[in-house]
Amino acid sequence: MKTVKRFTYILLPILAVMLTSCQGTPFTDSDFTSKIFPNGYWDFIIQIGAFVVLLIAVFFLGYKPIKKMVAKRRENVSKMIEDAEEKQRVATEAAAKKEATILAGKEEASHIIELAKKQAEAERTAIINEAEAQAALRRKKADEEIEAAKEASKQEIREHIVDVALAASSQVLGREVSKEDNQALLDDFLDGIEGK
Repeated sequence: MKTVKRFTYILLPILAVMLTSCQGTPFTDSDFTSKIFPNGYWDFIIQIGAFVVLLIAVFFLGYKPIKKMVAKRRENVSKMIEDAEEKQRVATEAAAKKEATILAGKEEASHIIELAKKQAEAERTAIINEAEAQAALRRKKADEEIEAAKEASKQEIREHIVDVALAASSQVLGREVSKEDNQALLDDFLDGIEGK
């Protein structure tokens, strides 16, 4: 439809020029034909044929290759856009994975630090408990040694007291004291000392 309008816009001015060139006498069929086809019908048919051949040549040699080239270029552009979108998607996924890996690394580092703190606290508590246990054991051992030394000292003092008492009683009595008497005196003396 657009082609017909264009053709009409081109043809009408040509016909108007042709019609205004008349000298006022009406046209006859032969005049009209001679004005439209001044060299005859065959020249017009040859020119139309040449024009059609030219159009066919331009169509096959120009239009079709250009159309193929444009279609190929459109296909390449579409492929490049698809590739760019795919690369963008891959880059987005890689960035998301990187962020997830960094976040997981931070969480793991935090977990490791927390675990190390707990382990250090447990070791500190174990060392303190062990030191307290060793101190308590040494204190108990020292108390036992003190108690043993005390008992040994008491036993030594008793023996010394017994010797002194025997010597004193034999001098006071002027005779030798029997073992039973000596034991009774010793027990009374020791009971008196322990009661004080």
